Amino acid sequence: MKVYQKVSQYIIENGIKQKFISEKTGIAENTLSMILNGKRKMDADEFVEIIIALGVDANYFISTQKCKEQE
Repeated sequence: MKVYQKVSQYIIENGIKQKFISEKTGIAENTLSMILNGKRKMDADEFVEIIIALGVDANYFISTQKCKEQE
């Protein structure tokens, strides 16, 4: 699962509104929607702003599974 998918899943599972995240981050709602639906790439700054707004550590969304598979 990609990072944007994990973020999107977290938001849905916790009943968080995109409007709330948009207001906390300054990311426009339509841009946020495109990011969470995989129609636009999320840059590092946006990722940081989103996880700060959610109050979740970045490691929660970052999977190291792919790296372990390559060893």
